[in-house]
Amino acid sequence: MTRPATQLLERVEERILDHRDDLIDLRRFFHANPELSRQEFATTQTLADHLVSLGYEVHVRPEGTGLYADIAPPNFDSAVQPTVAIRSDIDALPIKELNDVPYRSKNEGVMHACGHDVHMATVYGTGLGLGAQREELPGRIRLIYQHNEETTPGGAIEMVNFGAIEEVDAVLGLHCDPELAVGKIGVRPGAFTASFDLFEFQIRGKGGHGARPHQCVDSIFVATQLCNALYQLTSRNFDTRIPAVISIGTISGGAVPNVIPEKVTLSGTIRTIDREHRNQIEDHLHRIAGGICMTHGANYKLDFQNGAPAIHNDPEITSLFANVGTDLLGEDNIYHIPLPSMGGEDFSYYCERVPGAMFRLGTATSAPSNFLHSPNFDIDERAIAIGSRVLARTALRLLHDRAIMRKTDRMVEDL
Repeated sequence: MTRPATQLLERVEERILDHRDDLIDLRRFFHANPELSRQEFATTQTLADHLVSLGYEVHVRPEGTGLYADIAPPNFDSAVQPTVAIRSDIDALPIKELNDVPYRSKNEGVMHACGHDVHMATVYGTGLGLGAQREELPGRIRLIYQHNEETTPGGAIEMVNFGAIEEVDAVLGLHCDPELAVGKIGVRPGAFTASFDLFEFQIRGKGGHGARPHQCVDSIFVATQLCNALYQLTSRNFDTRIPAVISIGTISGGAVPNVIPEKVTLSGTIRTIDREHRNQIEDHLHRIAGGICMTHGANYKLDFQNGAPAIHNDPEITSLFANVGTDLLGEDNIYHIPLPSMGGEDFSYYCERVPGAMFRLGTATSAPSNFLHSPNFDIDERAIAIGSRVLARTALRLLHDRAIMRKTDRMVEDL
């Protein structure tokens, strides 16, 4: 893979570094003013205003949350010039912040505890650096600021339907990693995160007195049998060398100790890496629940909700992240992630449609620090400029490489 002009890279990075304090201020503004999923109206407008001031063409969803923004060289032609997209999520979590910092959340009970404030500032820093060199860009840069990442099924599919990855050749993403020291990045080709699906069972039996269970169909007993069977599902139906996790998060039934309730509800989450396993899960749930309920004379209802699929990082883009990170940070600061995370991320919807990859951005002053979704989550803000530079270099390398590939393809066609 060839490289873009060194002078262009240097000018892009110099602009990012010159605005380090501005990027930190922007991150703190977002941190102090978090908005929950599907309520990110002010966040979206703030981003739109900032991007317009940089010369980007901004497209806000009609609903007012989420946007994408383009900047391209003069006389850009999408038929012959590539487009690279860079994605950030923008929503916060319903968590009460416990940090005692000047930029503490002003929205009581809402907090950027997953680092989306960092993602926004980092991607903006990338756009700031690249946008100032639009005349020399070998293609178009698209920034995607996505709403509603924290709920199921997530806002990514809505951004796809809005046209955010139309004519896009590759998509880049990042995620804060409080278990990785600042100055390091984590990379992994292939399986990166798991799919995440939700289920809820309603088990209906026949209620009655706790002293006379023979007159009842004990919904609590049936639910316990179902719980045990669900925990054994993956190990007895799937190749155990491929990760898959079922976790039950809620069980609800009954009101008093001496009454056997008629109904019990239980719900949980399913995480898988393998697409085939994921496609089989719902049928397994019905088979197991149906068998147990039939044995004990109970009935069941299953509500199954698909979340986002697993992220499978493109190997070429992941290798590029590692190479760029080595150039910027040194080989010792590239962490090759040994195993996929069983957490979920709807960045996967983009990667299903175009080549894409996500890297982990170290944010801990001393690893590990407070974990994601913690009320004490915070970062070492030096990470922002690091992430901006990694994304900027990777995007430029991809644009440059894809432009050469297209030119070569046209020459071959003309032969």
